[in-house]
Amino acid sequence: MNLRALRLFREIVLTGSLKNAARRMNSSTSAASRLIVNLEQELNLTLFSRNLRRLELTEDGDLFYRQILHTLDGLDEIPTLAKDIGRRARSWLSVVTAAPVASGLVAPALEQMMRDGAEFSCSVSVETRFDIESKVAARGYNLGLISLPVENSIIALDTVPILRARVGAILPRDHPLATQDVVSLEQLANEPVIGLRAGQRWRDRADELFGRTGLHPKFWIETNATPLVVSMVRASLGVSLIDRVCAGLLEQGDTAVFRPLDEPHWVTYASLHPQGTRLALAERFLDALTVSIEARCTTDAEYARDIEVL
Repeated sequence: MNLRALRLFREIVLTGSLKNAARRMNSSTSAASRLIVNLEQELNLTLFSRNLRRLELTEDGDLFYRQILHTLDGLDEIPTLAKDIGRRARSWLSVVTAAPVASGLVAPALEQMMRDGAEFSCSVSVETRFDIESKVAARGYNLGLISLPVENSIIALDTVPILRARVGAILPRDHPLATQDVVSLEQLANEPVIGLRAGQRWRDRADELFGRTGLHPKFWIETNATPLVVSMVRASLGVSLIDRVCAGLLEQGDTAVFRPLDEPHWVTYASLHPQGTRLALAERFLDALTVSIEARCTTDAEYARDIEVL
């Protein structure tokens, strides 16, 4: 289908004249006339009645015009749309992760980017692990942040390890174990434990770690969200086994504290990318993430002990 002929057809309807339409299309009248004749032949429709050398829409022409008007208007928007897409690709960052990672890693990185003077807009979404992996692979997001391993091995992704977080316990600040530098799994097993439901990533990790020592702690509260676990520990409802990233941004004076296990265990976090060329803004985000982590390590000795940039 000749798009120029379709645009000429629209101009004839709007101006009421083949001559005026041809002028607006930077064409001669004779060339414009041939375009319309060829269009009618291609469509097998008579678009205009030619009475007294004037072009008037036939019933078929009128109906055709009404049907294609929005399509042609949309075609005219393509250059603007392409420009917007190009601008958005350069200045729009979309990140998908889990809730504790969003607060513990993404927020500080975005804050660092602002301090660095980056001009950008951003969306941060929280999804399940499966959706994080599948949607990043489908280019629904520029990048994802998860703890390894990737669960769906058949999805094509570029995986870049960025840090390791030490495993330990999150405890109420006034808990007796909070006075220790490290805690043991045996000590935690004797406490009321708060955790995720069976089948979720951190519950599986906890069951595996306790299982290695033959311990079977009582998970007296189960939930499906790590931030709720942390909130319940802050409310002195129990203790939980977790890594330093999932423990959140624990500040001085927080009602909860993190104490690493006496036997070191680490969880690796990675960025996920669609295969192919990476967005420059995504790389800048990861640089800012590293800077924000290293900056906190210089002011928080306990955080530096429990986080290792790769």
